[in-house]
Amino acid sequence: MPKMSERDRLNELEARQLKIREEVDTARAQLRERYAVIVRSLPVERISEKDFRALVEKAVSASEGGTREPGGLIPPAKARKTTPANGGMPPEAGERSAPAPGSPRSTQAAASPAPV
Repeated sequence: MPKMSERDRLNELEARQLKIREEVDTARAQLRERYAVIVRSLPVERISEKDFRALVEKAVSASEGGTREPGGLIPPAKARKTTPANGGMPPEAGERSAPAPGSPRSTQAAASPAPV
């Protein structure tokens, strides 16, 4: 087989490059459509477009660092776990649980002076 000229080699490389670019565009469009299906199933109308855009941009920029987890995003409410001040133990008989900070009982207790 005769050796390819530099011009023929360049034409072949450009044709391969075009084919790869088209494959990348097709794969990108398919992935975006798959994600669009996910978004269509979510109640996104509950947030503003500005907040939605900011949330998606934050998720995309967080994943650009090569991580697979969306770091820095607010976890869903179901995933959050809080521990009560008493360690999760129920109050003993005759004992009241401590009022939550900022509740009317806690601000009332702080405002009234202690009996002498």
